Amino acid sequence: MPTVREFARLTTRQVPSSLDRASISATAFDWLLRYGRGDGDSFPFVQIASPDTISVQNYVGVIETPCGTRIEILPKHVSDTLDVTKTRSLLITMITESLGLKPRRAGNADVVAFNLPMTEWFAAAFLDEASDLIRRGLRSGYTTIETREPFLRGRLDVAKQIRASGGLHQFSVHLDEYSLDRPENRIMRSAVEHVARNTTSPENWRRARELSTLLGDVPESGNVAADFGRWERGRQLADYARAKPLAGLLLDNRLPFATPGDHKGMSMLFAMERLFERYVFSSVEASLKTGFKAVWQPNRHHLCSFGGEQWFQLKPDILVLNEARTWIIDAKWKRLNRDRNANYGLTQSDFYQLFAYGQKYMDGAGDMFLMYPAVDEFPDLPRPFEFYRDLRLHVLPFDMHSRTAPAWLSVIGSDKNQESAA
Repeated sequence: MPTVREFARLTTRQVPSSLDRASISATAFDWLLRYGRGDGDSFPFVQIASPDTISVQNYVGVIETPCGTRIEILPKHVSDTLDVTKTRSLLITMITESLGLKPRRAGNADVVAFNLPMTEWFAAAFLDEASDLIRRGLRSGYTTIETREPFLRGRLDVAKQIRASGGLHQFSVHLDEYSLDRPENRIMRSAVEHVARNTTSPENWRRARELSTLLGDVPESGNVAADFGRWERGRQLADYARAKPLAGLLLDNRLPFATPGDHKGMSMLFAMERLFERYVFSSVEASLKTGFKAVWQPNRHHLCSFGGEQWFQLKPDILVLNEARTWIIDAKWKRLNRDRNANYGLTQSDFYQLFAYGQKYMDGAGDMFLMYPAVDEFPDLPRPFEFYRDLRLHVLPFDMHSRTAPAWLSVIGSDKNQESAA
């Protein structure tokens, strides 16, 4: 399985493998070229670099082609000297926290020990939850069925009974049958079968087959999206809460740009920008002291109005507030550098965006933060950028392994901010 990072090149030529280039089969190349460039609502996953080379884009995860080729794509912040296993473990942590998943597995030991791709780790995490759920007992529910019975029970279907041309000794009825055939259980069975059909891990296959036998009375879902929509909430289904998002991850993110009927393997792809934004938010939220609150992408302000209508909604990534003050944090998945002539990689459009946020959400005064992934070549920016004397923008590195951005918490809690509030 080739392991590369964002924007790496995949070629049909035989080349030395690295994080930036890998060889794949001609069949895998043709399939990615056909379906990976985006069409309609699907996203562009690859771009053509040359007749025999394509480049992957800003998506991370694992993709599987119909011929069985699996390609693992890691975040671009990973360097040639950085431990790939450590980065894979970090990516799993980012996904679980960003999507609010809470698997029972406390660590990523399986990934480290067996060099499993993250799809297998999530499959194993789901099997853990499914096993525990079955041990506790699946919930049954009433399902309405239509049948013909030799005696009257349930509700008589008068219209069908009148139209019946023969067998008038039987009744057309609707029955409410108490069984395990309910949307939640069908989803669980479908996810188990998906793992059994697609896993390459002998252990995951064995566990999935055992669970499939235990779920033998439950049919697979005929419409996954519809069954997720009918998933009930309440204390009766509290035991299903941990398994649901993992089942959704396995069933809904298998091959986002595939067309109906195509092979769908154990594939998961995530837009790295969105993943980084959510990961920064979960880290910020966990770091705040009592009295502070983090809000994800508030949308109460617009850039301007026209004829009484609001135009161009402003949605910063994170709004931090307490009773007296407001701060804005925006996360950008981009590698900065130390080239002063190129403005360190900072873009004017991002600064315009933060300036608008500051005017609308902070009345033009206070501290804002732009967070970028911490890399070795991150520029030394000891002081904030000033839009006005009272409106400042701090550009900070965010260490994804320690989950910190130096100084931002101290700026939020500083006496200077409290004096400004007064």
